[in-house]
Amino acid sequence: MSYGREYLADHAFEIDYPFGLPSKTWKTRDGREIRIQDMTESHIRNCMRMVGEDDRWFYVFQKELERRR
Repeated sequence: MSYGREYLADHAFEIDYPFGLPSKTWKTRDGREIRIQDMTESHIRNCMRMVGEDDRWFYVFQKELERRR
C-alpha cells in the first residue's frame, strides 16, 4: 500500500469512527482509559449525548445502563 492510500484509509477510519472502535474501555479526553462498568451513570449518559445515536458506542453505553437495572 502506498503512503497516500494509507493516509486516505486512516482518514476514512477517523471519519467513520471518531471515538474509535467500541470496547470495554472508554478513553477520556485527557487520555485516561476507564472501564465502562466503572463509569458513573451520569458519565455514561454524558458520553451517550456526545457520541450520538449514530455511533456504535451509544449502544455499548446503553447496554451497560440496562445491565445495571
